[in-house]
Amino acid sequence: MMQNPINQCNRELIQYPGKIQPHGALLVINRESLLIEQASPSIQQFLPVTAADALGKSIYDLLANCNYHPNFEQGAYQLIQTRLGETYLISHYTTEHLLLEFEPYLGYTYNEEAIMTRMLHYLNQSDGVSVSLKEAVKNVKEITGFNRVMVYMFHEDGHGEVIEELADPGLEPFFGLHYPASDIPKQARDLYKKNLVRLIADVSAPDSVLEKIAGKENESPVDLSDSVLRSVSPTHIQYLQNMGVAASFSISILSQGELWGLIACHHYQPKHLDYRQRLHAKMIGQMLSSAVRFQAEEEKQQLLHFWRENTASLVRQMRQSDSIITGLTNGNHDLLSINSANGAAILYEDQLTLVGQTPEPSFIRELAVFLQNASTKQVFQTNFLSAIFPEAANFTQTASGILCAPLSADLKDLILWFKPELEQEIKWAGNPEKAVVINMNGETRIEPRTSFAEFIQSLKGRSEKWSPAELTNAYKLREEVLLLIQEKINQLRRLNEELKKAYEELDSFSYTISHDLKTPIATIYNFADLLLEEDPSIDNRLLTQKIKRNAERMQQMIKEVFHYTKLGREQIKLQPIDMQSLLFQIREDLLDAYKDAQPDLQIGDTPVVYGDSTMISQVFSNLVGNAVKYSSKKEKPTVQIIGESDEDSVLYTITDNGIGMDPKHTANLFHLFYRLPGASSFEGTGLGLAIVKRIIDKHQGQLWYETEQNRGTRFYIKLKKLEAV
Repeated sequence: MMQNPINQCNRELIQYPGKIQPHGALLVINRESLLIEQASPSIQQFLPVTAADALGKSIYDLLANCNYHPNFEQGAYQLIQTRLGETYLISHYTTEHLLLEFEPYLGYTYNEEAIMTRMLHYLNQSDGVSVSLKEAVKNVKEITGFNRVMVYMFHEDGHGEVIEELADPGLEPFFGLHYPASDIPKQARDLYKKNLVRLIADVSAPDSVLEKIAGKENESPVDLSDSVLRSVSPTHIQYLQNMGVAASFSISILSQGELWGLIACHHYQPKHLDYRQRLHAKMIGQMLSSAVRFQAEEEKQQLLHFWRENTASLVRQMRQSDSIITGLTNGNHDLLSINSANGAAILYEDQLTLVGQTPEPSFIRELAVFLQNASTKQVFQTNFLSAIFPEAANFTQTASGILCAPLSADLKDLILWFKPELEQEIKWAGNPEKAVVINMNGETRIEPRTSFAEFIQSLKGRSEKWSPAELTNAYKLREEVLLLIQEKINQLRRLNEELKKAYEELDSFSYTISHDLKTPIATIYNFADLLLEEDPSIDNRLLTQKIKRNAERMQQMIKEVFHYTKLGREQIKLQPIDMQSLLFQIREDLLDAYKDAQPDLQIGDTPVVYGDSTMISQVFSNLVGNAVKYSSKKEKPTVQIIGESDEDSVLYTITDNGIGMDPKHTANLFHLFYRLPGASSFEGTGLGLAIVKRIIDKHQGQLWYETEQNRGTRFYIKLKKLEAV
């Protein structure tokens, strides 16, 4: 199986080389016994002893004539007297060892205060970090004298870019060039966080291999992470030689504890820097790190504050709105006011709402299906959508990048933000792919590149990356929307409980009407009958007939209210209904009832309806009866009933040429006891259409109408076929 080349390179144990650069010397001392266990042959430059002679001796005996301070502190240095004269003695500790490094003093002197004053001046005057970068590069070049000094910034994927440079005249500029992550692999970047300065004084000089005390030759190498003389990886040496570099020096730039970049220095002849010289350069790096850290934190806080304010306003707007979708898409704020997206979409309860510049709805629905299977249940983002969803290649102008905030566990409800393609051209110092080679065994590995000729790579299909502030904002908005959805669910649950209780009370009320009121009304009706038989007075008979007629009307109303309340709990019994027989029977009954008006009842096609036969009979009896009743005073009353069928449903229309309705009075047409102003001359209780509407709803059907005053009315009844119910 082919291995990741970068991981292979990362396995190189660069902190355990077992050797050092030859311009200094190293002693490895046991922390308990203070006896020397390892020594570099180069120790003979500084002390009158070979490495072999030094092994096993006490460090105090070895340094007896060096005028040194006996207390060695971590990372401290002191000037001592050796064979070379004044020499730096630098101390470091590992778990088991004390490391003492020797470097020659080169007589370096520099005004440290002047460095700090000048850097602080530019840091305070600069609105951005760019001026500070320029000043840092200028100071480092002045201190070190290197031919080229650059600021090398790391991107999120580990590759680097030269964003500032000062080079000697005649040198080819590196400004703007990018370098692949393999040039400085992860473990090297980790060491740069630990060692803030790193000098390679002579790229071609042979290393000084540490000699070990007898009996410990096979022990594991000592960790030289903190060593200033630690030798260099052969891969990196070859890399520098391929670039024509003879000496290099780097200063780490940290931000929030992470490696933001390097001040990288190249020289084309071997060049050694005094230890204090490197410390002064390190101080510039630390000051620059503070500037970068401050600017990054300030920008982050400003952006977070902006998003936080807009999110809070959007949440308030959403809560004050009639619906979640309206609250997020209409008003002073919308989904595009909380990040840098150009478009957004909400897919909620199968309703798709778009904001700004978005792909077409069909693509968004396809993307939502893809995300259900491929995404996380948390916020998901990418700035290269077509890499994971190839269909997006046709929509790069609106959706090269997406940010997804799911609103349900199955991801059927979600909020999407879109960013368009951001066309980029990256100038690489050589083809970045050439750093990976395949050997005869088919294994991949990192090789030091031999070509650094400018290589331009055009990146297509990528958007601007989503910032941490935008991701945080998406999380926050998602939480608020989910909270509001849950509140609405709880509110609906409470309303359902209250509605159930109301139904129970209505049942009780209906029972009271049907049971307690039926008897006294029947008594009134019967007494009116007796009075009509016994009282010959014409005036009294007229009054008695009115009493009887109203008692009869009240009995009918009680019957219909009771029937209306029962509909809510009655189970429908679906079966095919012979509509031709049903409609012909209704026509026969109405022709008898309205024989004086002689209505023309026309029945067209009568496709089968699936439903409860009793309830459907009530629907058509009521609607056809109303059509005849409200057209009965016309010269030629005409009612037409026509049915038609498609794959999913059956549609019936009932058309009359009656009195029609004024649309401004029809808002409450299906409410209980509601009667239109012009209908007072026709008998009715105001319950018929309410019952019809409830039956159609119970069948999951649709009921609507068209009407014009004095021009008639047309009712539409649409019912699902059996397979769709």
